[in-house]
Amino acid sequence: MLAAKAAFIRLALCACCTPGLLCQASGNNGDEQSLACSYGYKKPMTSGEAKLDIKDHRINRIWFNSYYPGGQGELGFTCHIDWNRQDGAFTWQDKGLDITVTAKESGDTLQLNHDKKGYRLDFANFKKLSTYCGAGAEVPLDVFIPFSGRSCKIRLAP
Repeated sequence: MLAAKAAFIRLALCACCTPGLLCQASGNNGDEQSLACSYGYKKPMTSGEAKLDIKDHRINRIWFNSYYPGGQGELGFTCHIDWNRQDGAFTWQDKGLDITVTAKESGDTLQLNHDKKGYRLDFANFKKLSTYCGAGAEVPLDVFIPFSGRSCKIRLAP
């Protein structure tokens, strides 16, 4: 049963992405690849990057940086998230191709939702920003990491 599920996930990841991005022709289980993108906006002035590390056709790391330079007389901030499956500080729950990651200490939850064009990082249940970000920091409501292309799509709070 587990082998069939792993084969399905591998097949789904390979079918949905640009060849070579998540899937290599060799199909070696030890292949390590990344899916990454960046974004930048002038109003509000913010930029950032997101990256998913994949090994053995499984997402093992979620990495996110958000930058806000601050306006005149304001301090800027950086928000950094680096959640790794091997780190005991997080609980990873896989449901098909969707993943829920919970920080054991803060209770923050990051939802990673798969669709045919990429993955969406959903920050809706991300409450304790001070653990990862500077004072006054905000993160996008969600970040879309496409299988093809290098530009993230983000949704900002109104």
